[in-house]
Amino acid sequence: MTTKLMEQNARIAQAQTEITINAPRETVFAAWFEHTADWFYHSEETKTSHPTICEKRIGGRFYTALPDEGFNVLGELTMIKPNNKIRIRGDCTMPLAVLMNITVSFEDTDEGTRVNIDHRMSGEVSEGMAEEFEAGWLDGLEKLKGLLEA
Repeated sequence: MTTKLMEQNARIAQAQTEITINAPRETVFAAWFEHTADWFYHSEETKTSHPTICEKRIGGRFYTALPDEGFNVLGELTMIKPNNKIRIRGDCTMPLAVLMNITVSFEDTDEGTRVNIDHRMSGEVSEGMAEEFEAGWLDGLEKLKGLLEA
C-alpha cells in the first residue's frame, strides 16, 4: 500500500449555457426526465447502445446505461422543484478528483421556456474542461429543443 500527498492546487470553473424552447415549461421539464435518452447522447449509435436516464426523485441517478448491464453515473439529484429547477451533484464520470454541481432552471419567456444550465466544478479541473462541458450541454439542449419543437 502507498499513500501520497499531491501538490496540486484545486481549481474552480463554471460553464453556463441556455436555450429557449418554444414549448410550455411543464412540457420541457417533463421531457428532461421522460425523454432523456432522446436528447442526451454522444452519437446516434450511443443513443440506443448507451441510453441516458434521469431518475425523477431525490437521490435519483443521472446516468448512462452500458451494454453489459453496467452504468456510468454522471450525478445524483439533490433538488427537484417541479417545473422550476433541478440540481445534480457528482463527478460526471471524470477520473480526476472533481466535484460538480449542476443547476438546471426552467423559466417562462414570451417565446416559450428558457432552460439555463449553471455547471460548477472544483478540484482537479483541467484546461478546457469547462468549455467542453459547456459545448456538451449546448448540444444536448439543442437536441431537446429539436425534439420538442418538431
